[in-house]
Amino acid sequence: LVGLITRRSMVQIHPPLPLKMIKEDIKQLLVPLIEKSGCELWGLEISTQQGKGKVLRIYIDAIQGVNLDDCEKVSKEIDYFFQFEDVFSDFGSFEVSSPGLDRRLFNLQQCKNFVGDVVSLTLFSKVNGQRKIKGALQEVLDSEISVKTEKGELLLDFSNIEKCKLDLDFQLEKKK
Repeated sequence: LVGLITRRSMVQIHPPLPLKMIKEDIKQLLVPLIEKSGCELWGLEISTQQGKGKVLRIYIDAIQGVNLDDCEKVSKEIDYFFQFEDVFSDFGSFEVSSPGLDRRLFNLQQCKNFVGDVVSLTLFSKVNGQRKIKGALQEVLDSEISVKTEKGELLLDFSNIEKCKLDLDFQLEKKK
């Protein structure tokens, strides 16, 4: 009796990594490169653009502000890693930019620096029937922010905030 013994290998297909994990991996690579250029990582955005695929938008800042030369310098530092590091393989391109006057606030620590300023918020889930809210940032707590709107004060869980941006009109008025 002659038999053939075969061995089946188990192939496991893993779901894509959650966006939060991908961003953390990217931050670990980028922070030292950006700091080497005299700037700091302000935040990351991932978007999809027609014809470009996934685009990684990298916002940098510095105490004295950033200019086009800073963005170019950081872009050159990142370019090599973008081509060869696995974490960037899903992206068609990347952009380096300053956060601008109407900057997006990516975390609670950044929010603390802008208490009193007007912010525009987009929420994941509606609060009081609204997904879009505009108001003055009143207070920043451990996991929540307080915003004073025309309808009153709202306490919002930061994890429910999809996007938090400084209001451009308020920032321009503040500069005067």
